Amino acid sequence: MKARMIRPPSKMEWDTSRLWATGRAYLDNDHLSFEEIASRVIESATVISNRIRRYDDAPRGEEDGRQIISIIRVEPETCDLLYNAPDGMRGRYWQSPDYGFAATKLLISGLLRTLMSFSERHPPMLPERCAPMAADDIKVSLESISAKVWPREHDDTGNWLFKFDQLKVVRWEQNEGHGEKGPLWRQSPTTGDIEIKGALIRPVDQIECMPAGKRDRSCQLHKFGYT
Repeated sequence: MKARMIRPPSKMEWDTSRLWATGRAYLDNDHLSFEEIASRVIESATVISNRIRRYDDAPRGEEDGRQIISIIRVEPETCDLLYNAPDGMRGRYWQSPDYGFAATKLLISGLLRTLMSFSERHPPMLPERCAPMAADDIKVSLESISAKVWPREHDDTGNWLFKFDQLKVVRWEQNEGHGEKGPLWRQSPTTGDIEIKGALIRPVDQIECMPAGKRDRSCQLHKFGYT
């Protein structure tokens, strides 16, 4: 079987022609690589909040799991590039689950110092019946396998921060009837807020807890564009 070359999607595979003119102008920049987009995020990001979240609906033996969740803010255009550019974060998952995973790790690694510094100056909010997270716990959470980056979906009052858009990605369009999230891949972020979610880890041994539905996240994004 002939090996498939890993490459960014073509304009036929990732069609931005129905987007508004301003969006087409920056999303159609063929020379903008993921590394350049990630650098924009890393260099301009401002951390605006952090918190600790308990492992809801944890299986037996993992009830003490918790994770660090931080929100950074960049320009809305930068966030849109990260999410919707052909060689952005979802574009890397489109190319290969492994490429997408590596892109996520690259971005978190570049933000790590900023996130850790904010947590030291602003200890994260702790929910009831939850073990605190020291600096070392936060670092482990951010560096673990299931840590992820995604545009913020809800504001502090629960309002949805995405809108239906006109990006056309052939594979995701063909597959949307088979995925749990259906056409949600078609939505785009409306703000410059991005969530950095660390992995769920246990307080005693820092072992990572990975929900069953998230174990093939990279493959879900490759097939469906959303998870």
